[in-house]
Amino acid sequence: MKRTASALLFGTAGLTFLTACASEIDVFEVGSNSATSSGTGGATASSTAVGTGSTGSTSGAGGDASVSGTGGGAASSGAGGMPVAVADPNQAGPFTTAKLDESFTVKATGHTVKMHAMYPAAGPEKGPFPVVIVGHGFQTPITQYESYLERLATFGYVAITVDFPAPFIGNKHIENGQDLDAGLDWAATNATLKPIADVNNAGATGHSLGGKVAVLAAAADPRIKASITLDPVDSSFFCSASDCPDASEKLPLKIPMGFIGETLDASGGFQPCAPAADNFQTFYAKSAAPSLSVEVLGANHLSFTDDPFSGICKNPTAKHEDVLGLSHAMVVAFYERHLKGKAGYDAYLTGSEAKARYIDTGLAKIESK
Repeated sequence: MKRTASALLFGTAGLTFLTACASEIDVFEVGSNSATSSGTGGATASSTAVGTGSTGSTSGAGGDASVSGTGGGAASSGAGGMPVAVADPNQAGPFTTAKLDESFTVKATGHTVKMHAMYPAAGPEKGPFPVVIVGHGFQTPITQYESYLERLATFGYVAITVDFPAPFIGNKHIENGQDLDAGLDWAATNATLKPIADVNNAGATGHSLGGKVAVLAAAADPRIKASITLDPVDSSFFCSASDCPDASEKLPLKIPMGFIGETLDASGGFQPCAPAADNFQTFYAKSAAPSLSVEVLGANHLSFTDDPFSGICKNPTAKHEDVLGLSHAMVVAFYERHLKGKAGYDAYLTGSEAKARYIDTGLAKIESK
């Protein structure tokens, strides 16, 4: 069992990541194992379904797979094979939003933690809406993930950041996971959120330590039906194996999982921010289908936050707005696909839109199984 730590968790780098069997992985550098079809105006598009390794195409009625048409729009087949358009996850969705803040005492840990929510206030649907709980990084304020909450809420999600304690010494990741899960309990009992929150169809997201905590939360709570994390780090600092176990040892889980990360901070210096022995690739290596891995080229560990501060991790070469744009879109598309069942979002995860926006531009490498 590995027991290393990152700079944000005060540790060192170690082993190279485990890789999954090549026969189980689609590597989106050349769009392999995908089919093409002609859309309106003769546009060509490809699509690969996450988790199946198989693909399909459509040029009209009877189609059953997501495709990209002219203008970058994506579609999936509806009843009778008619295409159903899906909204671009890189833009705000159709809902207006509202905010809510409250303190909540978690029964499992006794902690009184701050809960911050953004939720749909008005829009094309009344709900109830899926809930997404978001875990913060080590010593990172929850305000650093406000843009993720806002984008999710505009797409019809109740998005909640949970300000669980993460002290320098004496932290307990199992309790962090229990506090994060309690975001669902809060949503189920709060007078404002209860009527609109579907806590039994939930997602778990987090960054750095919060990514690890999100995996622990998903492993412990059956209400969580999908999880996508941001550069998760599977490490501990002066913490016992019982209090801070390797979250990757909980894998595979029987839910769709996604891991967005970077390798710039995998090595080098005294304390790498996301050491290779504990980075997002180690989670993906142990996950089962359907799973997604997105390596953002040139990003550093803090590029996934709203306002990254310098001086801790390596200097990124990717533009911050590009990294955030990808991350927002991937998180939304992942939950639209796996919590709402909208197949058209495969195009934005591993299909034609992902290829055109991220692979062809050199921003990311994408794998799925």
